Amino acid sequence: MLELLQYEHFRKELVNAQCAKFIDEQQILHWQHYSRKRMRLQQALAEQQQQNNTSGK
Repeated sequence: MLELLQYEHFRKELVNAQCAKFIDEQQILHWQHYSRKRMRLQQALAEQQQQNNTSGK
């Protein structure tokens, strides 16, 4: 996003409310996907550690 702000055309398009709303919605969707993916990875790691602790005893 910061890289895009370097371009005048992009900055001019942000004035358009519809364009700004679309970018906002896309950013929220990206964060939601990232959060879910990170949670799944953390759960998998916790399960793997639990299995390692159980099998090591």
